[in-house]
Amino acid sequence: MKRRLTRVNRNDKCFLMDGSVASRRVGPPRPGIAERIWDAARSEFSKRGYHGARVQGIARGASCNVALIYRHWASKRALYLDILRSVWLSAANEISRLVEDGGSGPQSVIGAYLDAMMRDPMGAQMLVREYLDGAPYLSQLTTAEPALLDPVRRAAAVVAAGANDGARVDPVLTVVTVGGLAALVASAQEAVRPFVAEPLPPEAWRTHVLDLLSHGLVGGRADGAANGAR
Repeated sequence: MKRRLTRVNRNDKCFLMDGSVASRRVGPPRPGIAERIWDAARSEFSKRGYHGARVQGIARGASCNVALIYRHWASKRALYLDILRSVWLSAANEISRLVEDGGSGPQSVIGAYLDAMMRDPMGAQMLVREYLDGAPYLSQLTTAEPALLDPVRRAAAVVAAGANDGARVDPVLTVVTVGGLAALVASAQEAVRPFVAEPLPPEAWRTHVLDLLSHGLVGGRADGAANGAR
């Protein structure tokens, strides 16, 4: 099976990647077998990461054979890159909208990342697994399409503008940290069950994390949002 490849310059060195990196898709394909493959692949990648995911598992989830997957995508890598780009863009667009609607300052950025990630826990889990692998495919995407990083830069500008005088934080690193923590929080809501008397509703969990990230442990505001700990 031939793969669609695009040559990209990176630090004056050439390397090849699947041509799907440059695709403009933001969401799933039109309804049909391609959409079933897309949904099954999202589930498989979120549970197992890129390296652990199996094309056979995607095929089972989509109720089709492997050959049909390769009719729509040149490889597992091409499918993963398309979905990863879609997850990233969907979250970035939502974050940009929420930051604009939520006022200014670092707290608006934290709230926007939490809301965007919690609306798509499966996508958040996929991002977490990508980060744990060192974000190699996200790096490929942003190298081929630098504009994908624009939402991070805009959020960093909001953090910088709203930071307290003398605050010793790097705005970009702050956004990267908040984004990673928000993705982890969204994908790990079920992990608190062994430690609380009753399941926390998503809004209480969000409020707790927002307060923690906004105010920290020292001098933070305790409002009892998570007062169920044993």
